[in-house]
Amino acid sequence: MTAAMVTMSGLFAKKVAIVVDMTGQTVTAAGVHVAGNFQGWNPSTSVLFPVPGKTGFFGNIFDINAGQVIEFKAINGDSWGGAEGVPAICQKGHSLNGQSNDNRWMYIDSMANDTSIINIKYAASAPAGKYAVRLAVDLKNETVSSNGVHLAGSLQGWDPAKTMMANLYAGKLYEIIMTLDTGAHQYKFINGNGWSSSESVPSTCGVGNDKNREISVLADLAVNKVCFGSCVACPAAPIPTYSLRFQVDMSSSNCDGGFDSVTVAGAGAKLTAFGQGIRMNQMGTSGIYAFTVNDLDSGEANFKFRFHKNGNTNWEGGDNRVLALTKNDTVKVTCFGSRVVGPCPSKPATSKITFVVDFTGTGAPTPASKIYIIGDFTKPQWQAGAVEMTQIAGKPGIYSVSFDSICPGKVNYKFTNGDVNIKTNEEDYDSLNRSCVESNGIGGFNRVYVRTVASPVTVSYQFSKCVTGYTSVSEAAFASQVTLYPNPTNDYSVLAFNDRSNSHNVTILDLAGKTIRTYNNYELATLKIERNELKAGIYFVNVVNSDNQSATMKLMIQE
Repeated sequence: MTAAMVTMSGLFAKKVAIVVDMTGQTVTAAGVHVAGNFQGWNPSTSVLFPVPGKTGFFGNIFDINAGQVIEFKAINGDSWGGAEGVPAICQKGHSLNGQSNDNRWMYIDSMANDTSIINIKYAASAPAGKYAVRLAVDLKNETVSSNGVHLAGSLQGWDPAKTMMANLYAGKLYEIIMTLDTGAHQYKFINGNGWSSSESVPSTCGVGNDKNREISVLADLAVNKVCFGSCVACPAAPIPTYSLRFQVDMSSSNCDGGFDSVTVAGAGAKLTAFGQGIRMNQMGTSGIYAFTVNDLDSGEANFKFRFHKNGNTNWEGGDNRVLALTKNDTVKVTCFGSRVVGPCPSKPATSKITFVVDFTGTGAPTPASKIYIIGDFTKPQWQAGAVEMTQIAGKPGIYSVSFDSICPGKVNYKFTNGDVNIKTNEEDYDSLNRSCVESNGIGGFNRVYVRTVASPVTVSYQFSKCVTGYTSVSEAAFASQVTLYPNPTNDYSVLAFNDRSNSHNVTILDLAGKTIRTYNNYELATLKIERNELKAGIYFVNVVNSDNQSATMKLMIQE
């Protein structure tokens, strides 16, 4: 604030600045005050001073106990006759909670070294140019986290620990009032303060790949309260429950002589709210793991599989799995990390993969002092197992790293420009650069690579793009000498080899990495790929020549 404002002293945990916009009001000779439960509801003792440089604004800084909901009103003068009339959407009592209380309210968080600012307009719902949005979520069917209930979304930077909601009355209804600009805003509720505690929004009211809630703000808005993880309010009567048998094929990920355990975790208390998970049982000596969970609430079951090894938890990639539970049911077998029904395809033997990231493309950021790769194939996964990349000699802005024995059939990864623990350093793929990535299930995207051969390969991309980056002369020459046309096609495509190699091995795979066709030791200059039984969709065409050079292309089959 400013030197003209004083601090109401006291041994409390939080400094709170209260600023009131009085423009449009005739301020009385007694000045402007605030009264609330934090100062004994006295309308004459807590003065607000003019804010220098902001005509019509009055404010002061108060020490207020943190971790509580305060109630207050602005006073034009020093008596209750000058108390503002608080708009209904901002009152503590509201139709969302069924209570009556016409005071303003605010939750004071516990960040003792930070100053909270309460910025209001006298007798109005929001500061000029913004609107009040009130949200409420009911956790009657959940065990509320000791870390509290939070909201995260585009309206606050997608931080699951930043915006705490308040439990204003008895029960498990949590509310928040936010002041927002016009436009569309996406969000989720968090039972805790981390993404592992976020709700799974049903597809009937979720938007985007990550199934977020969305509101369109054009005026003040009180959004109907919803049950955590639901599109509607919590039902008064118990909803039907069913048993669900979970099963998954782990044979494509069994790279360390077995697992310490395989678990399933999902939304809701029965599935541990994406927490510790439920241990599954191996079916004989097969790669299938299964377990039946009883008494799951009907509706949508949201879940993911994981495996655990040497103290590390390894989540499968992609969005949450979703199953409409309307009866006792069984999850169809899919490969770990895949959503294609059927067992895992045969994966090649462990192989060497060299990853290259290129910062020399148009619009690329300046490389930081250290460049990293993170992924699900390191031990531990992702940030905890980040591996630093090395600049290629004589190639400024181009970095590489090799892994000699990658085992999983499918890997997810991404490059980071600097500290891996700073989210903004990670690659950010806009809507025009997502052909090489898949959703990570928590609001972002990861690169994906399906291993098709045991021979060494190089995977190279420009930073934040699905555009091929730097490759060595021989690799670049080979990639340019193999063409696939027409592509897309609805009938057939021709694969032409102009590299003068004696033979080629060609493998066609679906998006799950399952081998659809193979052509081994093919010696002609062109290969006609007939559509035949191939369904419409995207396929990978992997080519390895007799000189052990490789290239992978996408083949698009249309209806």
